[in-house]
Amino acid sequence: MIKVIATDLDGTLFYPKDKKQMICTPNLFLVQSFIDNGGKVLIASGRSIDYGKKVMQTIGRDVAIIAYNGGVVFADNKIQNSNCIPNSEAKLIINDAYEMFKNFGVFLMTEKGTSAHLRNKSKIVRKACTFYYQHMGVYTEDYLPDEKDFQEELENGKIFKLMIFFGLGRKQKRHAMEANRIIRNSYENLEASWSDSVVEISPRNCTKANALMQYCESHGYKTDEVAVVGDSGNDISMFKNFYQNSFCMGHAAPAVQKYAHYTLDKFEDLSRYLYKK
Repeated sequence: MIKVIATDLDGTLFYPKDKKQMICTPNLFLVQSFIDNGGKVLIASGRSIDYGKKVMQTIGRDVAIIAYNGGVVFADNKIQNSNCIPNSEAKLIINDAYEMFKNFGVFLMTEKGTSAHLRNKSKIVRKACTFYYQHMGVYTEDYLPDEKDFQEELENGKIFKLMIFFGLGRKQKRHAMEANRIIRNSYENLEASWSDSVVEISPRNCTKANALMQYCESHGYKTDEVAVVGDSGNDISMFKNFYQNSFCMGHAAPAVQKYAHYTLDKFEDLSRYLYKK
């Protein structure tokens, strides 16, 4: 019997997008009903802890939050665990990435929000990046628009996640996937996962799966009582560790889908499986 649903947000619980409600009505009804019938829902996302709390308010129920791909865990109304990338380590990997991959830019996720460092120094490019972040409606994260913000956070901020961005298009997605393999084998103190055109870097052992396993151990849940749902490379760790009840969205890349036991066209389709169980 499934007692816990651990779900990714973008491309999963947020699929299809609903820019007015954040979570479309069928998906919202599923998670609310599951909780009301005694189940537990965990948000397992690369997004920030503050954004996770906004999602919890939208659901209108108590949920646990795994943020920054496992860097921070919020449960039982408090922070259970918090890990950061050392600033010196972040500087090293940013410099190495630019030398090896000539990537488009780098994003940092810290307590203050998301900040960017772009190879292209054009003011137009930076304004376009700022415009993109500020016009995502209900999906907008806190964004720090200036280069000086990035430098301040790189020097002194608590860095929960670092994102190496390769640009747009299929070619850039392939470059990100290849870079992910190299990075994962090059830095023993860091975790790396691939998501579209981005390589996401977290502190060592900070994965969605590890955070979820710790939560289950502390709350008495067995692995076969947990369903995990996602669509990108940072969800693969959950698929592997909770394979029996692992669900990948049908629009995900084949390189991600192959790790999950089942495929869903829509998040709400999970209800059929839960009902059978």
